[in-house]
Amino acid sequence: MKLRSRLGLTLALLVVPFAAGVAYYQVGAQRSAFEQGTAEAVVERMQSGERAVCEEAPAVWPRMGPPRGPRGWRGRGRRSRRPPPDLRVWAYDVGYASANPNAPAFPAGLRDALERGEGVASVAAGGPGRFVAVRMPWDEGPCAIVLVRRPGPPEGGAFGRALVPSLVVSAAAVLLAVLAAGPIVRRIRRLTDAVRRPPGDAAPIDVGGRDEVAELARAFEESRSRIREQIDELERRDETLRSYLTNTTHDVMIPVTVLQGHLSAIERSVESGKPVEVSRVRDALEECHYLASLVHNLNAAARLEVTAGEPRRDPVDLGAVVERVIGRHGPFARQREVELNFAVPEGSTVTLGDMTLVERAVGNLVHNAVRYNRPGGHVAVVLERDGARFHLRVVDDGPGIPAEELVRVAERGFRGDRARSRHPHGLGLGLHIVRDVAERHGFELRFESPGEGGLEVHLSGDLAGEPSGA
Repeated sequence: MKLRSRLGLTLALLVVPFAAGVAYYQVGAQRSAFEQGTAEAVVERMQSGERAVCEEAPAVWPRMGPPRGPRGWRGRGRRSRRPPPDLRVWAYDVGYASANPNAPAFPAGLRDALERGEGVASVAAGGPGRFVAVRMPWDEGPCAIVLVRRPGPPEGGAFGRALVPSLVVSAAAVLLAVLAAGPIVRRIRRLTDAVRRPPGDAAPIDVGGRDEVAELARAFEESRSRIREQIDELERRDETLRSYLTNTTHDVMIPVTVLQGHLSAIERSVESGKPVEVSRVRDALEECHYLASLVHNLNAAARLEVTAGEPRRDPVDLGAVVERVIGRHGPFARQREVELNFAVPEGSTVTLGDMTLVERAVGNLVHNAVRYNRPGGHVAVVLERDGARFHLRVVDDGPGIPAEELVRVAERGFRGDRARSRHPHGLGLGLHIVRDVAERHGFELRFESPGEGGLEVHLSGDLAGEPSGA
């Protein structure tokens, strides 16, 4: 059932009983006013001298005209006209007996009401009009109770006449309510159409207004935006995962293949009883180190792609980071016959950032310095504090990088000629990750190639709780 039809039916079910109740109350109020008006007129007239006239001749009383509202009888004196046939008055004693032979039997319903202590009561007269019984302020004599028959509409007619206007007004109210619901229904339909739009439709949901329907539309729009953001995040994560798997599968296979070649050669030497060439073992170890570094870098690249924008802001002790990186690369440096040294200031040198990414960046700088150095070379890692900033330098005396290649050294996939000649299957991913981590954290990254050879990398940034320029 449509909303407007349901609204109209609901209002009709509520309004019809209400209209009947109003009509019933109106008829009751009119009846009460009818009774009270009659009682006041009778009591006032009787207390104004009519009691004596009634008790003097109760068999023929009254011989005056009929009552006229609460102000008294119409006509005055004992010689007044007798009441018209549609309005009659009779007197009764406390036993409900009348001295007038033409008086009707006292209605049982009125008798019960008066015996319950009511001062005035009325019942239908069996046709148009009603009987009204009024108990006088005295409890003796033949005129203690007065019965009046007043003309009026039939009992059912009064209720019908009161009910019809109520029903007409109620029907008009239902019609106006149904018509007034039209704009609301149209706005709800627009909201329904907007919610059913395909996910790719980015048009905002707007139904106008400032009421509950508009608030519902805003709630739908907010939920839709959150769902869209979640879907975008899931798609980005899915794309990152696919890229990670593709890169891992493709990039790892090259060093794995090279490692398999070295191990196969070592196996053949062992099987034939020949001594194992030290260079073969050294090359196999180098490929193992490179493979581990590659997997770590691929993980870091995937982490950077997933956490787009601002990284975590946790306290990072750079001195402890440098010590861990040096300890991790010590065996690799000794295997390559490269001397690896470091220096860190006393106490803590703390910045804010993502611990994993910052350590990965420092590790890549040290790994590159050792990997692309020559046997007998040197690598130094120096951490310093300068007021509110830290400065980290990684210096090596390897082949260095030509000046024209320094501006591109941190591009993803870029590898200098000397790097390609020494390690032809490298990916150029390590320094790109260093640059990305530096940019995300607001660090400054510079590459310098001293005239005497080698490469010097500078990484600097703000210390924790001390903004730049303090």
